[in-house]
Amino acid sequence: MIRTTLTAALALGPIGVPAMASENSGVCSQDPVVMVVDGVTNDREQMAIYGQALKESGLHQHAGSYYLNDPRPLRILEGNRDQNHVTLLINFPSECAAIDFWSSPIYRQKIKPLRNNAGDYTIELYRLLSRANHG
Repeated sequence: MIRTTLTAALALGPIGVPAMASENSGVCSQDPVVMVVDGVTNDREQMAIYGQALKESGLHQHAGSYYLNDPRPLRILEGNRDQNHVTLLINFPSECAAIDFWSSPIYRQKIKPLRNNAGDYTIELYRLLSRANHG
């Protein structure tokens, strides 16, 4: 089955420089990915409603995905961040699973609209490196 890719999906190029994934190929990978949600939350109450609806939908369970971190930093070691800035990492078993999650009618039509105007986020996919690449 042909699936579309996220425009913001990033892949690690052959020389270690981030490059856009094959966004025009219409094909996704079975390799594991991490979805990174990064940005500023403007309305915490609305995001709580969104989060509860997402949890109740079972979409993450169906996709085999799970959260890797608390979205608020434990400690900032360098630089400054707005107190409402969040970074959330979500593990997906494959790029295809992430794309299916993102493009599912339940998510697109019922859940995603719940976060309209509640924050300004960038959402990207990153390929995981194998242990062999840690050289």
